[in-house]
Amino acid sequence: MAKRGRHPNQRGRQAARNKRKQRTRPGHGPADLLSVVAQMLASGEPLDLLEYVSTLLTAVDPRGRNPFGPEPSGGPEVLSLSELLESFAEVALPETTALLAALAELGPAELTRARARKALAMRPHPLPDWLARLGEATVYRAVESTHVLGDGDSVMLGVRLPGYELTAVIYIDHNLGTIVKDAFSVPGSIGEVMARMREITDNPDVRIGDISLADARVRAAEAIDKGAIMFPPAQTETWPASRPLTEWLLRLLPEGGTGYVRPRWTGAAKKKLAKRFFGSPFGQPLDDADHRDLLDQFLWFGTDYGPGDPQRWSPVAVEILLADWIPRKITASAEQLSKAPDLLRAFIRFCHAEREIRPALTDETLAAVDEWEPEYQQVIRSPRPQGPMALLAAMGVFGDEKPWEDEPLEPGQQQD
Repeated sequence: MAKRGRHPNQRGRQAARNKRKQRTRPGHGPADLLSVVAQMLASGEPLDLLEYVSTLLTAVDPRGRNPFGPEPSGGPEVLSLSELLESFAEVALPETTALLAALAELGPAELTRARARKALAMRPHPLPDWLARLGEATVYRAVESTHVLGDGDSVMLGVRLPGYELTAVIYIDHNLGTIVKDAFSVPGSIGEVMARMREITDNPDVRIGDISLADARVRAAEAIDKGAIMFPPAQTETWPASRPLTEWLLRLLPEGGTGYVRPRWTGAAKKKLAKRFFGSPFGQPLDDADHRDLLDQFLWFGTDYGPGDPQRWSPVAVEILLADWIPRKITASAEQLSKAPDLLRAFIRFCHAEREIRPALTDETLAAVDEWEPEYQQVIRSPRPQGPMALLAAMGVFGDEKPWEDEPLEPGQQQD
């Protein structure tokens, strides 16, 4: 399911991201680390060093451990954050001084930052002006980019360091539970980055506008926290490697903002929606017991999962519903489940008509139903893990065994 949740503006930053990818990857030993840091200091590009330190912090972040896997065994390749900081404090070199200066701001806890500042105060090595004054960094503007189909939002932060500007982009995926799925930073002011984005993508379905700094903080911070407890975690070429850098920038923002507010759909509201659908030209031909029961499942999916809107249908939402959610959650006869794609097509047309979605987007969403239906029809006729067993299977608990193949399905039951 590789298509799921790709965010907009991906092409515009791919080249720059790949260019720095090798430079920001941690080395395999102390000599490699010092060599890489020396090169970054010589390059004069602040973002290189900030991304590198962020990657180092991610490597020792306990949030990255598999909660179902074995405990770290220790040894020279398994360092804690405290041990990493101590190793920099014990070796007085220009490179470790630079790392301490970065940790004094990017460190995840105040104690870590205080220890780094204490060690830094005893160092004689000169630092680049931007690094020596990293504590003066500010985030001066926040912009939000949203798409009419609501798969996710991009929150962009304009960041000003002494003599340097960068723009951080944080992608928040609503399909997976409003989590940060990716984040990256690029050199240049937020105004310059937005101008380049508009040159690359002129999309009438994307809305871009300023939001308050406090709102940007709470939305991104809550989405990071939700993603940190998700298993398996979201991983991209830049995430979670950029998480410490992103969290540092969020700490520079004011508190007191408003986060995402999940829509509240009462039972009465869902009944009214179903009544409107089956009373419309889209739903009248499908008004029978099987289709009404299936629509209840669609509304359950729409209100309890993703962003909580049962009328929001995109190609990604279709993929999740047909390729994963119904086969895993709903236990019913294959005959009844086989009717879901046609019902979904009709419901998509109805919802998009009510929401006045552009016909081109409706066509793309209906095309996703066509794409996933063959696999869906095959899966619902096959033994498959459902409910808690599906989670255990995804975690690899059963290995090569498939115990669900020995347990026949019981039609009429619904998995929680």
